[in-house]
Amino acid sequence: MELPTAALVAELVAKLDDNLREAYEERAGIMEFDAKLPRPYAECLALLDILYRDPLALAGITVLQIELDGQTEWLITTDLAYARQRVSDICAEETGVVDLVDVINEQYGGIAMLATVG
Repeated sequence: MELPTAALVAELVAKLDDNLREAYEERAGIMEFDAKLPRPYAECLALLDILYRDPLALAGITVLQIELDGQTEWLITTDLAYARQRVSDICAEETGVVDLVDVINEQYGGIAMLATVG
């Protein structure tokens, strides 16, 4: 992995998960080589593109869609490894990583209340 040249970009890119980091690097490379942009400019635009597509990319929040007892549920986490272990422990099945905004809008009509998991 190549480190971004601008300190601010590097600091923000370090907060991306592995998938978003890979997408960032791919976009920066394409912009640098195909569009012939200077590397620092390409990195800034690539980061903006990631944030445009996923505004919560730097929030450290992941939403898992799971099936539990025949019902679809959504699990919001800041620790993906722990959440996946918990899903396994309760004999649920992860069906995907989904967008938090979409879940709140589509499943809860724009407002949702969080509850703790025991």
